[in-house]
Amino acid sequence: MFSRDKADQPHPLAVESSVVFHQADVAADPATKERLLREAQSLASQSALAGAYSYLQQAVGLIAVTLPFVVAIGNELAGGKMQGSISAYYYTHLGNYFVGCLFALGVFFLSYNHRPLPKYQLDNYLSNVASAMAIGVALFPTASDVGDASGGAKVVSVMHLVFACTLFILLAVFSLVLFTRTDDPQHLSAAKRKRNVVYRTCGWVIVGAIVLVGR
Repeated sequence: MFSRDKADQPHPLAVESSVVFHQADVAADPATKERLLREAQSLASQSALAGAYSYLQQAVGLIAVTLPFVVAIGNELAGGKMQGSISAYYYTHLGNYFVGCLFALGVFFLSYNHRPLPKYQLDNYLSNVASAMAIGVALFPTASDVGDASGGAKVVSVMHLVFACTLFILLAVFSLVLFTRTDDPQHLSAAKRKRNVVYRTCGWVIVGAIVLVGR
């Protein structure tokens, strides 16, 4: 994903755009001035897009982190029982919320590719896969405790597990690898260091959850 920049400082693309705009302002040759202006406008646009990516990242994180708490607490408040897994809440009155959040995550992941930024090819590819996995989890629910878990229901349940495991693995990769990247690792801001601690903590919690599911 796209949290590789210092949140408390101007985005590098914005700084570069300002420099190029100044070069265009002092350029004497009309052709050179026009070329620099186009370059500066492109950099400014990419900077704004990177800001939007950062906002989407926060939205994705908020939905993903709060989903298990919302469905569990909401079901308890409505008189329901604690379920054995988050996927089992598909069959509670919060099933629509569960499916809606997964589709929202899928749309957010896919939106990263609206106008891909340079150097983010891997992010774009993995976000596409994560989008498909999130929607797959929603469309292929786990087997119901009261339903027949044989035949077609069993196939759907297995597909659900594959989609869910793949999605969680990708979320771990995002948290441990992509979110913690920076263009200047030697000069991390205090805010970026704190965010990296949160990202790595979340990533290892996800890894731990995957290991427990497999046991």
